[in-house]
Amino acid sequence: MRDYEAWAEFGDVLRLPIDPERDVAASIPWEQAGFQAHLPLIDVGPGSGVTTVVLAETFPDAEIVAVEPDLLMRSLLMTRLAERSGVRERTTVLPGVIQETWLPAECGGALLFNVIYFLGERERERFWHRMADVLVPGASVLMSRSYGGAGEVDVERKLVSSGTVGRHEYQRWYASHALGDGRVEIINQFQVLRDGEVVRDEETRITPYGLGEDRIVDEIPVGAFGIEEIDERYLAIRRHPDLARRKRR
Repeated sequence: MRDYEAWAEFGDVLRLPIDPERDVAASIPWEQAGFQAHLPLIDVGPGSGVTTVVLAETFPDAEIVAVEPDLLMRSLLMTRLAERSGVRERTTVLPGVIQETWLPAECGGALLFNVIYFLGERERERFWHRMADVLVPGASVLMSRSYGGAGEVDVERKLVSSGTVGRHEYQRWYASHALGDGRVEIINQFQVLRDGEVVRDEETRITPYGLGEDRIVDEIPVGAFGIEEIDERYLAIRRHPDLARRKRR
C-alpha cells in the first residue's frame, strides 16, 4: 500500500476521539495569524479537507480556495464539502499544485500544514514566490513547525494514534531512520484489531529529505516576508506591506 492510499483510508479514523488539546485542527491560532477574511483564503494541500472545513467555519463569510493535487485525497475533500452546503457554496477545490494553479489575484491568508517539508528546493522557492504574488500586504502564511525534522536522530517504533469504528480498533505505529544522505526513511504501520487480534497490517515507507525548520525558515525571502513565532506549533510568515507588489502577467 502506498503512503497516500493509507492516509486516505485511515487518516480521519486515527483522529478519533478528537482531543482539542492535541488535534491540530482544533488548536489553530487564527487570531494571531491575522487572516484578512474579506479576501479569499487558501488551504494548501488540505488532504481530506479537515482543515478546509475548520477554516471555512472559522471565517463563515470568507471565500475558501483548497489546492489538493492528490486524486484520492481530493475525492475525500469533495465528499466532505458535499455534505456541508454552507461550506460547499463558497469553497473552490483546485486539482493542481500550488506553484502552478490558478489563484485569485489577491488573497488574505494561507494555511500550510506540513506540505513545505516535503517539497524539493526549487518547489519551495517557487512556492514563496507564488505566495508573494497573491498575498496582500499584511496577510500571512500560517505554517506548522518542524514536521520534517532534521533527520539526524532515529525514532524507534512507537504507537502514535488510534481510533475505533464498530468492532475495529485502528492503530498507527511510527518509526524513522536517518539514511546518511540527507534523507530520512519514515515507516508508518497501520494495524486493524478486532477483539484484540490484528486482522490487517499495512506498512508504508517514504524517504523525504529530513528538512529541519531552520533550513525552511532560512529560505523564506526576507525582502517579501516577515517571520513571526506564534507558539511551539506555528509560525506566521507575513507579507511585508512596504514593498512594491510584482506586476502580474
